Amino acid sequence: MKSKQKRKEKLKAGSVRFSKFTLVGGLNAAVDIGVLNALIWLEPTRDPSVLALYNVVALVLANLNSYVFNSLWTFRGRSTPGLYQTITFAGQALVNIGVSSLLFYLLVRPIVVYTEMPAYLATNASKVISIAVASTLSYFLMRYLVFSTKQPLKKPVRRLRKSRRLRRYRRRKTSVEDVLEDA
Repeated sequence: MKSKQKRKEKLKAGSVRFSKFTLVGGLNAAVDIGVLNALIWLEPTRDPSVLALYNVVALVLANLNSYVFNSLWTFRGRSTPGLYQTITFAGQALVNIGVSSLLFYLLVRPIVVYTEMPAYLATNASKVISIAVASTLSYFLMRYLVFSTKQPLKKPVRRLRKSRRLRRYRRRKTSVEDVLEDA
């Protein structure tokens, strides 16, 4: 009976977390699409490489927004600011930017090069598809790696720090013993 109740509570918490992630994702998409369209409006182009560069700038700003809101709100109970979280979020952001940029470029290039469709329309259509794919991947990376309660990479990092401290201590101890023996 207790395990059934526990599963219900876990499912509800997961649903609430995913809903928050979706709201933050909507805000990130607004930042992402807004910056991309602002760059296209300020400096219009049909060059797929330049459009991909605009996309990267927009993605970096959206990922910064994502880090702030997801760590402070979506995954607040799981968030433990520190080196582990910063490094894993940066890794997740790089994967997100890589996947989204590659997909964006693969979608926007044929449309811009082989059709007369306006660049802003081609970029926005490509952007929506790349956001959907990259955001889904991001959720799972953040949920199970960046903001995980288990943090699988944390123990090896902690062990590494301990072993470094131990080596320094042993070096220090050895050098003090050597000094006493020489006296």
